[in-house]
Amino acid sequence: MLTTKTANVLMRNAVSGTSRPNSNATLRAFLGSDETYATVLLLIVMDTYGQEALEWSPATIRMQLEDDFSVPLPDGNLDKIMAAITIVTTNYFYQDPVRFVELCNILSGDDAEHDEFDPADVSEILWGISESFLLWPPEKEDDAYDTKFSAEILEYIRQTLTEEGFLKAPDILGVSGLDETSFVRDTWSDDPEMYQAIYELHQHKMQDMKFFLHSNFRDLHQQLKVLPMAEGNKEALMKRISAGEDHVRSTLSQ
Repeated sequence: MLTTKTANVLMRNAVSGTSRPNSNATLRAFLGSDETYATVLLLIVMDTYGQEALEWSPATIRMQLEDDFSVPLPDGNLDKIMAAITIVTTNYFYQDPVRFVELCNILSGDDAEHDEFDPADVSEILWGISESFLLWPPEKEDDAYDTKFSAEILEYIRQTLTEEGFLKAPDILGVSGLDETSFVRDTWSDDPEMYQAIYELHQHKMQDMKFFLHSNFRDLHQQLKVLPMAEGNKEALMKRISAGEDHVRSTLSQ
């Protein structure tokens, strides 16, 4: 059976093209690697078992994958699969602030904390929203309740951004109504040096987050590129990821 360390090596080799394992070996490497994104894991489950897998319990999904691929499934990967299923079958990510935080953490690679609240930081929020948008794009209609963030979630995002030194949400997320620029400018109107320092900190953090997202989009795209699929069509998803990469790249050049 694959250890997580061995699986990570095989997965990186497959992505980089330094080795050419067969399809089953590639799938086993993805399932056994803690570096695999939730999107890739969900595609493997759906391509192998179909829509009915969305209704399976975590124990059933683990048993099926481990039996069929002869690989121990890391707890974190089972968490990612269940998080992805939650995102595509419920509106918890958009309407329940506790589940929103939990899902952001899991998509970012943290272990699920069911007994205590583990706050999601800005980077976890950014990637959680980015990957959830890939899995289940928001509706365009103004009354799209299922994919429109609740006031409580928007307030959590705003407070987290403020605590970490951001003046507004990175525009690549399309989360509107989160702008503290005027408030900070008015607060420090009699101390322009302090305002400048706060603004420069914000700019530095924005650049860090844009590089972070660009790296994640690139790595996810590479994983999808080598993912063997029997039935599913990954082309539309890869196009959305490429669009996200292009958007990040354009904002980095500004």
